[in-house]
Amino acid sequence: MDLSVSYSKAAGQEEAFGLAKEQITPEYVEKFNVKADINYDESAGKMEATGKGFTLTLSFDDTKCDVNLKLSMLLRPLKKKILEKIERKLTKHV
Repeated sequence: MDLSVSYSKAAGQEEAFGLAKEQITPEYVEKFNVKADINYDESAGKMEATGKGFTLTLSFDDTKCDVNLKLSMLLRPLKKKILEKIERKLTKHV
């Protein structure tokens, strides 16, 4: 786990997952000029985005969202900035 974000708006796992799903869409990811396949597994409370050189996994529980980001060697120098952007997005909306 690279990051853990406590919910500021959501009351639980299902609500947090729904709020995040509204924000993290293929259209949102395209803003970064990255193609990604996004898989939503609501029953498990997991969201996974996979693209060339990265895998982002968001795992939702009752009080927080755990973020795991795997990057290729080429993208690793950007990991801190990417995680900061994800943290801001989750804190603002979830």
